[in-house]
Amino acid sequence: MAGLLPKNLDLDLTLLRDLLALGQAGNLSQAARHRGITHPAFGRRIRALEDWAGTALVERGSRRSPLTDEGRKLAAAARQIEAILRNTRAVLAHSPEQALQTITIAAGRTLSHTLLPRLVADIRDACGDMIWKVKTTSLRPGLEMLRERWADFMLGHAPEGAMPPGMEDLLSCSVGRDALVAVSAPLVSGYPKYAVPQSPSQPRVPYLSYAPGMALGAILDNVLQRQACRDRLFTIYEADLADSIHAMVRQGVGLAWLPLSLIREDLLQGRIVRAGAKTEDIDIDVRLYTRQATLEDARTRGVWEAVSALYG
Repeated sequence: MAGLLPKNLDLDLTLLRDLLALGQAGNLSQAARHRGITHPAFGRRIRALEDWAGTALVERGSRRSPLTDEGRKLAAAARQIEAILRNTRAVLAHSPEQALQTITIAAGRTLSHTLLPRLVADIRDACGDMIWKVKTTSLRPGLEMLRERWADFMLGHAPEGAMPPGMEDLLSCSVGRDALVAVSAPLVSGYPKYAVPQSPSQPRVPYLSYAPGMALGAILDNVLQRQACRDRLFTIYEADLADSIHAMVRQGVGLAWLPLSLIREDLLQGRIVRAGAKTEDIDIDVRLYTRQATLEDARTRGVWEAVSALYG
């Protein structure tokens, strides 16, 4: 096909699908097998696409990524083109709800209304309209949903420790950052009503904690166990919802570590205040998880490719 695709001719969508396959497979040989053609023929088709684009699209010899920056830009455009065509076909058929693809995502309760809306909006820009079904859950049940294929993806804070059995093919991509911040209701002076204890001699402080099984709780406990302050905290409230703990902090009940994404506005308005130094904030990674087996479906593979291109 090389030399058969002058720049003044319309572009064959087959070549764009070749590029998407290459971006997903990671090398020419695997992409050729996926597309059902020989390696040399696939290489000629990619070179023909490069001739049309007028630039290199493949990072030949690189182990980092099969596509150049220009290749990733064209692949993102290809996903949008396919999404536009799918949606247009649905409109022409007068039944868009039947043609739209459904994506099921399990998400932490806090992330479902902090980071998830932005993530879905970014994916829609890249992949077009889809039906999104969100199941709010905590880390372990969310991973179980992935394993049993009750969910295509899971959005969660990076877990501590080993993955559960049967998750050897788990894939993840970082899609955001957050931080756990020690906070308290303020005194009239603006100082915290409850501050993080800095030494064993300080009085014990009432503590609002996460329920067992929550990723935020596991991350926080792992850090606090290494600090002297943990023995000076006594739990008076436990919840599996950060919003509930947030409400109790505002009522002045105790000290808590809450996601910055959840409390940023309250901090700016002074409704709650920091209970420790900013340098002691606990950075946390937010990741989107899926399984290799899930990506056998073109529907979920397209979403994963978009996320990898946007955030990876």
